[in-house]
Amino acid sequence: MKPLFQIAATASLSIALISTTYAQMGGGPGNDPAPAFSEPKFEDRVFESGGPRAREAKNGSVILSVKIEGNKSVSENAILAVMQSRQDRVFDTETFQRDIAALYRTGLFKRIEPYFTEESGGVHMKLIVQERPIIKSVLFTGNQSVDDAALIKHAGIAKGEPLDPIAINSARTNLIEYYQDKGMNQVDIQVVSGLLPGERDVEFVINEGPIERFNSIGFAGNKDFSSELLKAKISSKDARGGLTKWMFNRASDLKIENDRQTLTAYYRRLGYFDARVDVRKEYDNSGKWVDLTFVIYEGVRYKIRSVAISGTKRYQPSELMPYMSAKQGEPFQLDNKAADERFIRDLYGTQGHYFCDVVGELVYQLNNEVDIIYNVGEGDIYRISDVRVHIEGDYTKERVVLHPLANVRPGSIINSKGVEDATRRLRFSSIFNNDPSQGIVPTIKVEPPEDVDLDK
Repeated sequence: MKPLFQIAATASLSIALISTTYAQMGGGPGNDPAPAFSEPKFEDRVFESGGPRAREAKNGSVILSVKIEGNKSVSENAILAVMQSRQDRVFDTETFQRDIAALYRTGLFKRIEPYFTEESGGVHMKLIVQERPIIKSVLFTGNQSVDDAALIKHAGIAKGEPLDPIAINSARTNLIEYYQDKGMNQVDIQVVSGLLPGERDVEFVINEGPIERFNSIGFAGNKDFSSELLKAKISSKDARGGLTKWMFNRASDLKIENDRQTLTAYYRRLGYFDARVDVRKEYDNSGKWVDLTFVIYEGVRYKIRSVAISGTKRYQPSELMPYMSAKQGEPFQLDNKAADERFIRDLYGTQGHYFCDVVGELVYQLNNEVDIIYNVGEGDIYRISDVRVHIEGDYTKERVVLHPLANVRPGSIINSKGVEDATRRLRFSSIFNNDPSQGIVPTIKVEPPEDVDLDK
C-alpha cells in the first residue's frame, strides 16, 4: 500500500475565484485581456529562462530614471504601465527580466535593448525599443447585412494591435465562418490592404452573396432508422412545408457539416462502423432556397464476438462478466461499452483504487464482428492523509464544509463514490453557489503524493 493520500476540498461563494489550492478575490469573468500572442516568442523564452543579464546594474540600486527611446506608436506611459521596474524603486534583476518578458508578450515590440548608467545614488535605466507595425485602422467594404461593429468583434483584430499577416488571414477565415453561420455560404472575402510591407490599414472587401434557406431536408439510403428519427438528431431546420419559411431555416454549411458528423457518430455508436453520410444540396433558380439531402450508406451492424477483461488482480474476470452490459452475440452499442467501463472503474474506486484506469479496446474481426477487451489498470489502494478546506467568504465556517464530508476522513480508505457524493452534497447545500455561470462551484480535488507515478 502506498503512503497516505491527500484530499483538497475547495468551496466558494458565488463571488470567489478559486485556484486548485488557494482562493483569491474576484467576481465572475474578468475584463478582456490586453492584446497579446498566446504563443511565447523567442525573446520571451530567452528572458524567462534567465537570458540576457542587465548590463552593469546591481541589485539594490535605486532606479533614478527610466527612459524609453525608439517608440513611435506605443506611448511611454503604456510601456511603463507594463513594468514593475520604475523610478524611485529598488532595482532587481529578476523583476527587470520579468518586465522585459511582459513587454515582449504584448506583441508590440521586435527588439528591446536595455542600457544602464550607474551613479553614486543609483542607476539610470534606458530601454531602446523597436516596435512591430501597428494596425492604424480596420475597414470593411461591401458589407450590407452585417455592420462594422459585429465584423470587428468576430474578426479578432482591431486598431492599435500588432499588425501580423497571420492574424489578418485568420481574421478573414473567422469572417467567412461568421457569414456562413448566418446562411451566406457564397460569401467571398478578400484582403486588399494590410498584407504588404508598409501597409498599416487593414481592409476587407466583402461580397456577401444571398442568404440561403432550407426549403426541405430529406434522407436517402436509410433503412434501419426512419427519416423522422434522423431528422430529430440534427440541428438544421427546414421550412416545414412553408410554415416556417422565414424562421429558423437558414442554411449554414458549417451546421450542415456538423449535422453530417452527428449522423455518422450516431450510426457508429450503434455499431454501424462502416456507415458513411454524404450531403447533396440542390438550389432553386434564385440560388436562395436549398433542398438538402443526407445520403446515407448504413452498412451492416457489427455484433460482439467476444468480451474479455484483462489486467485485473483483485477480481477474477469471471466474477465481473455477469455485470457487463455488453454481451457476446448482441449488436454493439457504445453506451453499453461506456457503462461497463464506468462500472469497473466505480467498483475499484469504492475499494480505494481511486486512479483505476479502464479502457475498452475494440478489435475488429471479419464477418462484421468485433471483440471488446477491457484493459484494467487497477492502481494502488490509497488512504486519506489530509482534508484541506479553502473557503472564500466571511462567515462560512470550516465545520460547515466538513459536515457533508463526514465519510471522507483522514486515515480512511478513499472511496471515489464517497467523494462524488460529498461533492454533490456540497453543491446542493444551499450555502454555496452551484451555478457555474455565476462563479466557481464547490469542488473536491484529489491530489496524489508527489512521489507517485500514476502511469505505472
